[in-house]
Amino acid sequence: MRASVFAALAAVVFLVSCSTGTGGEEGVPHDQTTVLGTLNLFLDVWNDCDIDTYKGLLDEDTFTFYFDPSDMGGEHDIPPSWGYTEEITAVTNLFEYVGAENIDVELDLEGVTEPEEDVVTYTARDIPYHVRVYVEAEEHIIYLAVGLLDMELMYADGGWVITDWWDKVPYRLLVAETTWGAIKACF
Repeated sequence: MRASVFAALAAVVFLVSCSTGTGGEEGVPHDQTTVLGTLNLFLDVWNDCDIDTYKGLLDEDTFTFYFDPSDMGGEHDIPPSWGYTEEITAVTNLFEYVGAENIDVELDLEGVTEPEEDVVTYTARDIPYHVRVYVEAEEHIIYLAVGLLDMELMYADGGWVITDWWDKVPYRLLVAETTWGAIKACF
């Protein structure tokens, strides 16, 4: 009982400090000119199921998604990592299958800072995330993932793009049944 109360309290504290990426200031959309703008745009595209903008956030030549080691193998034969093509295929399938009204992604970007000037590669580490995906099928399924992610970004052609994304689950809460990577691998 105490563990359930603690987990619920931790989830509330996490949600209060999260960003949901709901557009930029005064109606101006987020853009890729800053690291935080890129991460907020990342949130926007996930919450809006905007696959076309998502494609532009990832570096087509070098992007790699690294699954949490606890996800590898299993029912969906999850590999240690996958590249741009597999990421776009999985996320396209996910977005088309569930729709924007059934995906809610939150990141706690409070600890993310902008890199020094002239830095072209930057890694944002240990960003807490909370992902909920509701699937309407013969049975209603809710995937809930809580964990951390690391993202490496590269500055090129006037904007930041994501080159690497590590999905990390340093602990398992009672309320979290999966990881973000495992959700994507289902699709």
